[in-house]
Amino acid sequence: MKKHLIVATGLAVLSTGAFASKARMQAMNQGATLGSYYMYDTRNIWRTPNALNTNPEFVITEWGSQDTAEGGYFNSSASVNYGVYLNADALGNVQDGTAVNAQRFDVFVSGNSGMSWGARLGYASVMDDSNNEDANGFDFSVSADLSGANVWLTYVAGTDATATGGAEVNNDLALGATYGMGDYTLFGEYQSEGNTGDLDASTTLTVGAGRAMSMSDSATVFYDVKLVSTSNTAQNGTFSQDASSMMVPVTFGVESKATNWLTWRASLSQSLYGTFEAANGDEQTDERTILGVGASLMYGNLQLDGTIATAANGTLGYDNGNGDDDVMSNVSMTYTF
Repeated sequence: MKKHLIVATGLAVLSTGAFASKARMQAMNQGATLGSYYMYDTRNIWRTPNALNTNPEFVITEWGSQDTAEGGYFNSSASVNYGVYLNADALGNVQDGTAVNAQRFDVFVSGNSGMSWGARLGYASVMDDSNNEDANGFDFSVSADLSGANVWLTYVAGTDATATGGAEVNNDLALGATYGMGDYTLFGEYQSEGNTGDLDASTTLTVGAGRAMSMSDSATVFYDVKLVSTSNTAQNGTFSQDASSMMVPVTFGVESKATNWLTWRASLSQSLYGTFEAANGDEQTDERTILGVGASLMYGNLQLDGTIATAANGTLGYDNGNGDDDVMSNVSMTYTF
């Protein structure tokens, strides 16, 4: 526990809290992978590439709970913004090999001439001749502001099995939109994630509304409510054909600037209703309450974000016996120029 306090104190000497990716999104219970539906963050470019138009000039590196480090470089030229991102784990169907991991890069381009638009193209590959393993695949996302709504489409191609005798992975699809109505942002998204072989796709339908309110020059309070319906989902880490659920998660939190170099954030999320229904008809509730706490530190244009903790049912510093825990699980460093 002492080492966690030392690390947390160290983080508390380095940051502010603007727009900083996985660590910030995780601490705010907004989804570290694809970002938020209604609050801006650089992570949002993975769902809506045209979000790059808001902040097109930065360098970012990510590390922590993910298996490997990742990061990207983004810049602008004339009326076009562009960027390249290395080793992302947000999307893709190419499976790792026995001895080597798949290598990946993504290319982004966006603009704001007449309307805000953006596109992303990703490619991943893995090869290991000694184990007779070879696979590759691509995916893309497009987004644009259309008649007041921000609309996006993501497609991830299915890929052959990496290892001989393995199962191919079917394609993924996501389609969604957000729309501002008064002080709120309404959002909806349909996601279909392909499984292996002849298994049906796992689907998720999300609809909801969120709001972020500036309470002062230094503090923002946010909250959202969603209705999330899933089918053909994994139960306890194992795929279950026809398993389904209906959840109503509510999230609220605050992000506050303590000094000109330090910002704290905390959030709480809980499903107010719902159980999982497995294929055999048995039902069980999901983990209900998720706590997120994080901080950002800034020195000039350099920002360091860290997730101090994310924990189910408020248990901080959980240790699984292997030395792994949820303290400082994600760290991000961003330089804006």
